Amino acid sequence: MNDDKLRSLFASLATLTQQGPIPVQAYSMLASQHSTEVLAEHMRLRWLSDGRFAPLAANILMHIHQADTKDISLSSNVLALLLNDYRNRLSVRNDSRLMFRNSVKTLFAMYPVYVKMDECVSKCFIKPMFSSLDALIDDSPDTDDLEAAGILLSENGKVLHDLNSYLVERIIVKLRHKLVSEDPVVTKHVRQIFIHVYDLWAFGWSEINIPECLLTFSAEGKLSIVDQTPLRKNDISKQEFGSKESIV
Repeated sequence: MNDDKLRSLFASLATLTQQGPIPVQAYSMLASQHSTEVLAEHMRLRWLSDGRFAPLAANILMHIHQADTKDISLSSNVLALLLNDYRNRLSVRNDSRLMFRNSVKTLFAMYPVYVKMDECVSKCFIKPMFSSLDALIDDSPDTDDLEAAGILLSENGKVLHDLNSYLVERIIVKLRHKLVSEDPVVTKHVRQIFIHVYDLWAFGWSEINIPECLLTFSAEGKLSIVDQTPLRKNDISKQEFGSKESIV
């Protein structure tokens, strides 16, 4: 399979994964027909350009690892690419905010995979995850940066809290400052996401612990008189990880 066909296959898989699980045979085919260096580089190109690809890349890596737990060549190549992009995050972000956001999403998607493969190696993700969140919030963010940071926190807050509760509290304080700011990039949708994150933090990162009265706030910020479906993190994710986060 040549490079063009591999790129086309990854694009198709990214689309198909929105409809349901990908057959494991597809992952096996990738592993059998390409060197780990080529596969890792093409995975990187796809996760940088397409925000939907990060979970799929994590699944590919996990499946290939489970097929042969002694073969660490793909995981080593992927880790090297992830950490290299982190080290060069300033230039990546200057070139494309979208690619930077997608690289951060991939860090978070890959972390639990590396925890399962090698908990010691997975520790090298901790600083990049926290630093990247800080960059999305602090470094002249646009609306998409703030949305991405909020969604990642809503999905990974419990994990981050277990890793370093102090750093999570610092991030929560930053979100509170954003909530009361008049910065035009802090849109109504961003505020809604941040309030959801704050509620999760306040109630132990568990939605079932959040009082119903807080979950029934309408988009206008008023208590709803009629029943409404609360804004859950799954609902937020669907808004962010849609086609607008792809440049291909």
